[in-house]
Amino acid sequence: MTIQAPGERGTVRAGFTLMEVVVSLAILGIALTVIIELFSGGLRLAKTSKEYTKAVNYARAKMEEIESQQNIEEGTKEGEFDDIYHWRVGMKKTNILPPEKFPDFKPPVDLFQIKVDVLWKSGSKERSTSIESYRTVKRQDHEEKS
Repeated sequence: MTIQAPGERGTVRAGFTLMEVVVSLAILGIALTVIIELFSGGLRLAKTSKEYTKAVNYARAKMEEIESQQNIEEGTKEGEFDDIYHWRVGMKKTNILPPEKFPDFKPPVDLFQIKVDVLWKSGSKERSTSIESYRTVKRQDHEEKS
């Protein structure tokens, strides 16, 4: 921008040079690109967060369903919640006490580890989440003795 100093003669040229306009447009373009990228990244994170929240809610519901059952058996089961979300449940018996230290001790209950995995496809990525719990079940041989 050219401004005439006081006491100088000549024409007054007020305005921006072409170079100043080009530099300011370049800075504006870079700033807008960064802002748009931040906005789209926030939208992607919000979508991913919504998917994980839905998956955890499905996993909790499945865990409650399993914990309400009377009998639990070791093994793996699989199924679908809907077209997108699938579940896999693994149940295995775990030892409360190490059998080598207490070979004759038979606890009155069995301890089961229950793990619920929820899997889904988000765009081109496979995503999953899981929750885990433990449950005690009265042993069959203790029920017959009682």
